[in-house]
Amino acid sequence: MLDETVLGVLKSEGSATFMTKGPDGPHLVATWQSYLDPIDARTLVFPAAGYRVTEANLAHDPSVQMIIGKQRGADGAALGFRLSGTAVVQAEGPLRERMKAKYPWCRAAVVMTVTGVERILG
Repeated sequence: MLDETVLGVLKSEGSATFMTKGPDGPHLVATWQSYLDPIDARTLVFPAAGYRVTEANLAHDPSVQMIIGKQRGADGAALGFRLSGTAVVQAEGPLRERMKAKYPWCRAAVVMTVTGVERILG
């Protein structure tokens, strides 16, 4: 899932838009791509400071989508991906501690299991 091309995009700074579904419809939040920590070929973890609506939405429907991308650079064309999968918010445990060590303001870790990758740019 998270192959070398996707991981290369994650290394460039940009906004990662994260969508959950709630009773009022889609809910969007964003984080920086540099905050996304690939744990393995299917798992991304990132810190949550607020994300209260996101957390409530995930408790009822864990399905999510995320958009990541990078602009055209010296190394080639612009690239963008839509990542699909499920996510949970963990307020304790090793992944939360991993995020807290990097980002002292982190109250919880968002753990996304990627089940689909679609190239949408480039």
